[in-house]
Amino acid sequence: MLTERPVDPLGSVLEGLGLFPADGGLWTNAGHTVGVARCAAGIFIGWIDVGWAAPGTPFSELRDVTHLVERASFDVLASEIAIAVDEAARARTEHLRDCERCDERFVPGQMYGAACCHSCAVRDGDTVA
Repeated sequence: MLTERPVDPLGSVLEGLGLFPADGGLWTNAGHTVGVARCAAGIFIGWIDVGWAAPGTPFSELRDVTHLVERASFDVLASEIAIAVDEAARARTEHLRDCERCDERFVPGQMYGAACCHSCAVRDGDTVA
């Protein structure tokens, strides 16, 4: 016998914004550029950067986080989420840095130095993966 999953209205809003559940409970878009974390303390929305637990051990972390709490009006909350997701996408774009070697743009956590991305630094022998 199949049991129906309860409808998750907040999940439906996030899916409508092009987000889907990813590892670790984070909802993210296809490009893994914007993230939404849901927990008992509320909803946290930001752009995704790369953090480093140790050399060779990257992890995703949210930057410029907006914290929202459940509202009496779900429509107001849905609107606030959409605004925060758009703001996070814009903030990420503002934080991108240029690699002088490959002419690509990266989030700060993907940069090896001020003007070189991690991939170019590894390729050119500046560091090890």
